[in-house]
Parts: sequence; structure tokens; C-alpha cells
Amino acid sequence: MISRAAQTMGGRRTLIVASLAAVVSLGSVLLAMSPAVAHHGWPGFKTDQLIYIAGTVSSDGVWGNPHSQFEVTLDRSLPAETPDLTIPEQLQDPEDSVRVEAAGSYKGPHKKLDIIIAPPPWSARWGLGRALKIGERFQAVGYINRSDDRLFRPVVFWYGDDNVPVNQVLGDALPVRAPLPK
Repeated sequence: MISRAAQTMGGRRTLIVASLAAVVSLGSVLLAMSPAVAHHGWPGFKTDQLIYIAGTVSSDGVWGNPHSQFEVTLDRSLPAETPDLTIPEQLQDPEDSVRVEAAGSYKGPHKKLDIIIAPPPWSARWGLGRALKIGERFQAVGYINRSDDRLFRPVVFWYGDDNVPVNQVLGDALPVRAPLPK
């Protein structure tokens, strides 16, 4: 027969082992999710500065939920700020459109950026009802990711030779109305 003290000690040991296993499991899940968590939500991006990019789609990418993602090879030279492009209806409030139009061009070190956009149902609702094609023209205004400076998330983008505008914010306002560039 096992003494009461031994039973209590064994129970504590079992509880400690189970608790440690739960912590390790939770940590593993969080680590596995970290790339996904890093790109979801605007707080993961440098929302204090809108940036303009332009180039061509250079990968088939992934089209689906929770976001679509593809690569863009940037133009060799970009204008100082966003060229004259049609702003989607949702972002035509002067508080937003003036910021989109004044966005400075990308000056980072990369020749290619990974672009992350809304999933197909949302993008279709806003004007993009298909996957973009390799070689297709792509322009955007958005933000660089805080932890991965190769990841770009537009608030608006334009695609094709006709520069079709596509809103990428839920609702009708920028997620953050950052100060205007000086």
C-alpha cells in the first residue's frame, strides 16, 4: 500500500508534468503561428508611413484565405510620390485620399517584395475577381511589415494596364491616418 504522502507527492508530480506539457504545447502552437500572426492586422505594419510601390507580379503566389500573397518585382526607378491614380470610392475622403496621393516611394533595399492582400471574396467585392498573373502591372500604397521588411500590405492597389483600383481596408477609412509627409 502507498502512503498518503507518496500519493500526494505523485499527484503533484503528475500535475507539474501535465502543466509543463501544456505550456510546451501552447508554445509550439504559438511558434508555428508566428508567421501568420506577424502579418495579420495593421499593428504588425509600420502604419506611421504610407509607401508607394510599383512593378510587375513575379510569382503565382497563394490565392485564398486568410490572405492572398504574391511577389512583385519593383520598377528600377519610382516617382517621388504616388502618381495620379483613381482612388477607390471608399478612400476618397480627403483625410485619406490626400495621404494616399502623398505617399513617398519605396526606398528600401529590396528589388522584390512579398505582397499580402485581402482574400479573394473581399478583393472581388472591391474590384479584383481573379488571381493576378505573372508579368501583370501592380502599383500600391501601403505599409512595410515591422518584423519583415520584405512584406508589404497595401491599403489600396491598382492592377493591369488600366490601373484598376482595389480598396484593401475594411470600411471606408485608412486604418491609421498617419501624419502627411513633409
